[in-house]
Amino acid sequence: MTSSPPSSFPPKRLDLRVIFETPLRQFAPWLVSVLIVTWAGYPGVVCITPVAWVIALRVGIMCVTRSISEESSRRLLEAALAGALFGLLQGILFMVIVPFMGPIKPSEEANAILLTLILIVGGIFAGAGLSLFTAFLTEGRRNRAIS
Repeated sequence: MTSSPPSSFPPKRLDLRVIFETPLRQFAPWLVSVLIVTWAGYPGVVCITPVAWVIALRVGIMCVTRSISEESSRRLLEAALAGALFGLLQGILFMVIVPFMGPIKPSEEANAILLTLILIVGGIFAGAGLSLFTAFLTEGRRNRAIS
């Protein structure tokens, strides 16, 4: 007869709190910075969004250290999902701020839409990849310390 684990054991599913909370906490300072600079009259600051993808490196570290998941693979998946959400948030912010940069010529609308889609999709993959990378390194360091 097997007994069920006590309720204090980590769940067998993804730690959704880490997946949603971590990218939101890391995105908030970027959002505030972009909004302040945009309201100051320089909406073009949002064009450095690919540079801000580097913040996803911190998302991976934080996900691994704060997750309550038992399995290493689950923590890595959580970090990748959190990074993807972070990249999506940055892409959405880019999409929202672009119209404030000035009028877009009708002949350039297709290019603007394509650029926005590239930044959204690229942000999702870049955020997930960078977050997974640092999560993997952090997890490896953690496993070496345990053994």
